[in-house]
Amino acid sequence: MSLAESECSDGMCCFTCVIPPNNGHIGLFKSMWRRGTGSLNVKLLVTSEGQKNELYDSCKFLDFIISRDDKNSALKIDLRCSIYKHRPQQCRGYPDSAGESLYQSMSGPCIFNEYTASTAYKHLVYKREWNAFYAIRDDIGVIQDIFVTEDAHAARELLVGAKDVRLATIQAGSKEVDYILIPLPKRTQNILYTSEKHQPIGTIRQAYQAWEEKIQRNLQNHYGSEWEATLKNAIEMEEKDAGKRCHEDATGNPER
Repeated sequence: MSLAESECSDGMCCFTCVIPPNNGHIGLFKSMWRRGTGSLNVKLLVTSEGQKNELYDSCKFLDFIISRDDKNSALKIDLRCSIYKHRPQQCRGYPDSAGESLYQSMSGPCIFNEYTASTAYKHLVYKREWNAFYAIRDDIGVIQDIFVTEDAHAARELLVGAKDVRLATIQAGSKEVDYILIPLPKRTQNILYTSEKHQPIGTIRQAYQAWEEKIQRNLQNHYGSEWEATLKNAIEMEEKDAGKRCHEDATGNPER
């Protein structure tokens, strides 16, 4: 599975940062426009060991399309906004105004940058490492809408047989629903990185300096009065590991 090479191809903002639960940002007129193929049928699943799963709905206007790439026998995912030229202001300002309103502003890094951050960062801030998946409802009609050029049954076999794709039954509201889970690729090049406000998380020190308010609150919740010592130790350990890797790259041999 691979993502199409376009600036919005990961689509995480269409599940998390921008869209209020009631789609209230789109206005009455746009609410009557057609739904995208991802609406109702594709969700974002966030999981981590020992924690409750988080399931995010997609935006009403998200088109989620999968096609066969005959050149390398792979499947390609393409996520598109079906009203891109008429998208709401919150979407136009993504990522710098993602999720912001008159009453609330973002105080920390957006979810995609945290997803692609190092294990050291996630263990410190969340005390766990989490994973994200596209969750497609396992239904022939849904799959037919997503695979526009394939027979639905053949398309399902292709999808289920793809690398790292798995099946799961998930509690969605009061019902149990069967989903096909596709791991979200951790891309290093993404539109988010063009933002001055939401730079990628390179190191724990850089992230803390940029988003002190949010990260400090997490650390205080996790570690109490020991949070400053824990942060210092994590930064020192990360910088020591980085220095060791640089030495190995320079010499071609492990440090002794």
